[in-house]
Amino acid sequence: MLRVFSLLFISTQIMASVPADKEGFSGNFDLGLNFTKNTESTFQFNNMFLVKYKIGKSNFSLGNNISFISKTGEDDLLNKGTQDFKYALDAKKLDANITLQHMYDISRSVKNRYTSGLGVSYNFTDEDNRKIGVGLSAIRENEIPLEGENILQNRMSSNFDLMIKLNKNVTVSTTNHYQPNIEKAGDFRWKTNITFRVNLSPYFLLSINSTFNYDSVPAEEIPETDYQLINSISYTF
Repeated sequence: MLRVFSLLFISTQIMASVPADKEGFSGNFDLGLNFTKNTESTFQFNNMFLVKYKIGKSNFSLGNNISFISKTGEDDLLNKGTQDFKYALDAKKLDANITLQHMYDISRSVKNRYTSGLGVSYNFTDEDNRKIGVGLSAIRENEIPLEGENILQNRMSSNFDLMIKLNKNVTVSTTNHYQPNIEKAGDFRWKTNITFRVNLSPYFLLSINSTFNYDSVPAEEIPETDYQLINSISYTF
């Protein structure tokens, strides 16, 4: 098992998909320990950063994810990260949204992946102790692999979101994404994120975040699945 140390700024898609609950700025900043199971098992020190802004029916979110991973016995850094921007127009239960994202992940042989998306989401319920929603969007990808030519893809992305507040201090949420390639049968991605949060104070909380990824057509010598587990302390504002 390889051990690594890293500095990681993360904005996960589940967090970016939730509109700001109050007017003005809000967000969170996390510090924690990350476990990744992919071609190798690795440990990472990480932090998460997300900023949201709400004005009227408009919701903006900006996330940053930069990872610098140093492997034991190796001089080269293994870099991965995500930067994303999302705008959502809230029309009661039905929302329209635009998403822009840049991603790179050397462990999955992705040098750069640029994504733009346009979609809608519907909230079945938006209560304080329970939220259920679904979404559908069309996305366009331009992927630059470490080796080979650029890959242009058109995908659909569907998601199911669920949040349950067990009591005033404990919250469980999950998001599931299914992204098929509309031009190639059998080519799809699946992502499941489960988050468990415990409020420690009005501004601090304990977060346990697990993410499972599946890619039916990964790069050569890259496994179809990977798994991440992040335990962190979060500061919210």
